Amino acid sequence: MAAGVTSAGAVLLLSGCGGTDTKSGSTGDIKLTAADAVIKASEKTGQADTFKADLTVAGGTGGGSVHATGQFRLRPTLQFNATLDNVSKGGQGLSGLSGQAIFTGDTLYAKVPQQFSQFVGGGKPWVKVSVAQAQQQSGMDVRGVINQIQQVDPAEQTRMFTASKDVRKVGSEKVDGTKTTHYQGTVTVKEALQRLNAQQRADAQKWLDRAGGADRKMNFDLWVDSSNLPRKMVTKGAGSGETGTVTVLYRDYGKSFKVSPPPSDQVGELSLQGLFGKHN
Repeated sequence: MAAGVTSAGAVLLLSGCGGTDTKSGSTGDIKLTAADAVIKASEKTGQADTFKADLTVAGGTGGGSVHATGQFRLRPTLQFNATLDNVSKGGQGLSGLSGQAIFTGDTLYAKVPQQFSQFVGGGKPWVKVSVAQAQQQSGMDVRGVINQIQQVDPAEQTRMFTASKDVRKVGSEKVDGTKTTHYQGTVTVKEALQRLNAQQRADAQKWLDRAGGADRKMNFDLWVDSSNLPRKMVTKGAGSGETGTVTVLYRDYGKSFKVSPPPSDQVGELSLQGLFGKHN
């Protein structure tokens, strides 16, 4: 559940970037144009293999909102521990939808909502799903979800923002007590995705229809600290139609941490055949 919601936020992040001229900004002691500052942030962030993210997705159909947090290691292999702690729709909290997801060793572990406990062997509170097994036995594209979760990578987000032709400096502000420079701009989905490599574009293409199409314009706000690292990103749709907003706060770049599976006696196997009605 936490993985899926983080993926939903990533879809919106993939869909846009960020306001109106190219005033100069400052990163460290070097004066840069706003466009150059965003490029510098993308390059610097690409060197960070670990970080924490605080994600909020709000708006859209029904006025719902989702909040999730996660700790991510991107290299040498992806690992994360993500928690979905709040889901609401129409101003009302939806109970039973909170959860936690852990990914390590190409295996996804998830806390099981009570309504799905019948599909877990022994009624255990955690279930593990092999990415390869899920695809083979049920056709469920867990790998696609995992790939989308990687899009929360701030390096990829800022790389897409470099496609903006109208990025500008807004001012200096503090984010979580850290002094940052605030930039704004706009970009279309198509322009943003052209800044990604071929595999990243192929993964994102699967989600374009849900994100509003390649020509949809998005607005972005980006807050960058003195080390050229993004501390906050906000993206939202521009124009008519659904205009959800995604806000991500970043911290703890480069700090080591360990992602461990739940205790083995708390983990059961998911019955994919029972869940999806597949029979050999």
